[in-house]
Amino acid sequence: MDNKVLSGIVLGFLIVVVAGAFLVFNPLKSDNSPDNGMVGSVNQTGNNTTNNTGILPSNSLITFIPLSSGFNIQSSSISPPNSGPPVTDPLDHIISLFDAYVNSIFPESGIPGSAIVIVKGDKVVYMNCLGVKNLASGEPVSPNTLFEIGSCSKAFTATNIAQLVSNGTLSWDDPISKYFPDISEFQMYDSEVTGKLTIRDCLSHRSGQPAYSQDTEWMMFNDSYSRMLYNLRYVKNDTPFNTTYAYNNIIYALAGYYASRATGITWSELIKEDLLNPLGMTSSTATVKDFFNSPDHATPYKLLSNGTLVPYHTASIDEVGPAGVLGCSISEMANWLKFQIADTGMYNGVQIVSKEDLDETRTGQIKYTDTIQYAMGWLVNDQLITHAGDTISSQTSVSVFLKEGIGIVSVTNAGPIGQDFNSAILAKLSLLLKGNEVTDPWIDYGYKDQHKPAPFPDPVPPLVGPQALDTYTGVYSNDFYGNITITVENNVLKCYYGYNTQSNDLKHWNDSVFLDPIFDMPLEFKDIHDGSAHQLETSVQNYTTTPPGTSVFNRTES
Repeated sequence: MDNKVLSGIVLGFLIVVVAGAFLVFNPLKSDNSPDNGMVGSVNQTGNNTTNNTGILPSNSLITFIPLSSGFNIQSSSISPPNSGPPVTDPLDHIISLFDAYVNSIFPESGIPGSAIVIVKGDKVVYMNCLGVKNLASGEPVSPNTLFEIGSCSKAFTATNIAQLVSNGTLSWDDPISKYFPDISEFQMYDSEVTGKLTIRDCLSHRSGQPAYSQDTEWMMFNDSYSRMLYNLRYVKNDTPFNTTYAYNNIIYALAGYYASRATGITWSELIKEDLLNPLGMTSSTATVKDFFNSPDHATPYKLLSNGTLVPYHTASIDEVGPAGVLGCSISEMANWLKFQIADTGMYNGVQIVSKEDLDETRTGQIKYTDTIQYAMGWLVNDQLITHAGDTISSQTSVSVFLKEGIGIVSVTNAGPIGQDFNSAILAKLSLLLKGNEVTDPWIDYGYKDQHKPAPFPDPVPPLVGPQALDTYTGVYSNDFYGNITITVENNVLKCYYGYNTQSNDLKHWNDSVFLDPIFDMPLEFKDIHDGSAHQLETSVQNYTTTPPGTSVFNRTES
């Protein structure tokens, strides 16, 4: 099978696997980072549980705003009550309609569990917990249930750095090379960029690196951050430095690790001690281990193209922690909304960051579209700050309507379908705030089933069976990514990527092409002779070429 055929049967796997961004963690949907969930095999409750999404239990407790989806964010029509006879608060009416809408589409979403909080000013005006945090146990989601928030972690990282700017420890325009001076550790493909790259550049995705480049290293191969940092020297820039927005979790995380070196404290300790604890977010977690050790966390699930949900956690989200590892509940995310709505840098009467430096995190740094800019962990215009988080199996949306003083957080424990639900309810709230009670974003904007994975296409005849499975077993190596190890267990090919101790079962597709259902990716065994395949071609992106191509792994062991 040639590269064109291989590329043609890849369904949405551009490692942008998140598509984040992708920590995926894409800010338009629930981090792509890019992006980004990320160490080792995670022991999850109900690991062997699958569920048909049509019969999810629904217990109710009472990626990104689509700025180009056909509606405009305008000032709220809410007006202060008149003196005289008591009248219903317009916000109460909006919340009532919003609640009915949420409860109507949740059963159709296929998501195991979700939680939503809305804050007006410094008051929580809405909180709703739906479904279950674990399909096996059936335990309902609570306001204190932790969800992985993916790239919504980015704004926390930027705010934490703002604290260090406020106290004089750092400057926004510090060169990264100040604390990463050794080129044997950190070097960009363009050596001039190595010396020019600043904290501000990292936090605003304007390094010139290809969007989502190297996400595969932590998502699939369980690479250490030090190895990913070293590999930057091989990744060619897509665009000139500091000219174009391109979402990149590896570069974003670098700013967090710079702060760690400057303070002599691990990033996870720094973010908790300096920011989360002062915000009253004491139950929030900054490592995968702490998240799964919490007695009240939502098990993350991935929807496969065959319609089943499987417990799944991205291998090495810890490695890019500043870009997307936080775990938070809506009860504590409400504090984050209050803090952002107030825009004073104070919380509970304590100044935890200067207003000037907090505002800098919300100030556009690079053009995203003609009307939207990327700031530092936020997409911004004059009406809204927003971001989404996507760890492949957990998806989150955080937005603040600036003129209305209203913020919303929605979290889900299933990907990629969580982003559809988050986008729909965020769009609905925006519509209600401007007086539109009719439009149904779930249907009218096409969010329903928008990201539900399609079945992999059937092969074109002639159909050819596989060779003996032992033909394919062995270790295949690539200079950039490392190894892929193929084994056989109970007559099933198992694939181990890099240092990842979680294996994926491969399904035969045609001839010597197998499918990885977790990543919706084909793997083709080639150069077969003497009873063994000697080459493995994948659609994992090769970012050492321009444009990026497929990656080939060559046999190293029998």
